[in-house]
Amino acid sequence: MKFLMTLFQIQDYGGIINHAEYLTKGLKELGHEVDFRILVPKSAVSNKQLMRGRSNHEGYKSLEGGTGYMFHQARGWKGVPKVPYVSKQARQQFKEDCSKYDAVLWHIPVPTLNKDNAGIKEWLELYDHGSKNIAIIHDGNLPKLYPHLISVSKHFHAAVCVHESAYNSAEYLNIPRKLILNPFDIHGELGPEFSKRDGLMAVQIFKAWKRVDTLIRAIPHVRPYADMFVGGAGIEYRYMTSKEKCKPQYFDAYGNRIWETALKHGMQYLGVLENKAVLDLLKKVKLQIDPSFSKKYSGYGAHFNRTTIEAMINGAVPMATDLGMKDSQIFKSGKNFIEIPHTATPEEFGDIINDSLINKAQWETIRGNNMSLLYKFDKRNVAQEYVDLVTQPTHFLERGRPEKHISFIESCNKNLKFFGLPELSTLVEDPLLAIMGATPANNNNNSRGG
Repeated sequence: MKFLMTLFQIQDYGGIINHAEYLTKGLKELGHEVDFRILVPKSAVSNKQLMRGRSNHEGYKSLEGGTGYMFHQARGWKGVPKVPYVSKQARQQFKEDCSKYDAVLWHIPVPTLNKDNAGIKEWLELYDHGSKNIAIIHDGNLPKLYPHLISVSKHFHAAVCVHESAYNSAEYLNIPRKLILNPFDIHGELGPEFSKRDGLMAVQIFKAWKRVDTLIRAIPHVRPYADMFVGGAGIEYRYMTSKEKCKPQYFDAYGNRIWETALKHGMQYLGVLENKAVLDLLKKVKLQIDPSFSKKYSGYGAHFNRTTIEAMINGAVPMATDLGMKDSQIFKSGKNFIEIPHTATPEEFGDIINDSLINKAQWETIRGNNMSLLYKFDKRNVAQEYVDLVTQPTHFLERGRPEKHISFIESCNKNLKFFGLPELSTLVEDPLLAIMGATPANNNNNSRGG
């Protein structure tokens, strides 16, 4: 089969890069062809300098067997052919190209509310090309970020949700949806046993909901001879470490910055790490800690990050919050991860870490349980699920009904206004029209054929 991967240009691709690369590798290993395009809100672009194949260039690298393009974990890909979809000719060419594939995989299925996209409506014309469109939902907050996806929902064969939060947040999306987890390279080498490891690591983007500060506060309460590695960067890191602009919540009761206190108690800050460095560390430590939680996101269920799976692959045991793994059917507390109550005090957080560093029976049980879970994330197994989704009927999959959730429709209309598009009116059948008070007359006046 032939697959085309595409996405609308965004500023921070994050884990989408790893997903796209390993999914591509999995599909290729199964004998399928994969190409790649990036959609940009421009009338013209230059695709002359395509950088492919070189192993290192200013922090860029490529994955053997992946897309073939160079990528940077913070800056995205270099050299991927860009489609300036504001141009009518470019849109027509893109649709003609799409028609030659068995399926088009949309990692970002609609443009975001980035200022570069304001008033640009031509993206509506990209989906009707005759091949099967698959939307990939990476985010666990679809109702807020991508409700305008329903304006083109009729063009999608199915939606893939990469974790439980993404699946549940797509509850009102009128596209057949399936949970297919993020792909990884499962190598089967778990690394050293309990006695040959020590300490913990946490690699995060420092966003508010990632709650890195809860771990930083706990570090003074961790036994002093343990290795404690922290990596990553972001806006909250800058606030937490700034002498002039440190937020009040990043001071302790004595007026000391929690970051400085953690450093004095043995925390080693490693900055932004390349993926290989992260994997090497995961082979040395006992625990990988993800302190993140969001009460909003937790309403949709578990939202686990890639480092949790990478920990399992390399033999470290994950720790995560009760809200971060809320209602997960994949990760069970005490079976697949060590739970941190989101209400834990720094002392309680530290006590959980200390116990986990010496509780050999617990550690070995969880590590053993996770070995049997990894097959769900194997890139070839994940790739085969995509193939099956494209080739098989989707009538048995869950499909949401947006007409039952008016606030979702209102969010969609708000986003459509950003792009200079009329409000939703003829997109989801008569039941929705009745709820919104539409009539056949104004229905015809507002029709966009979407």
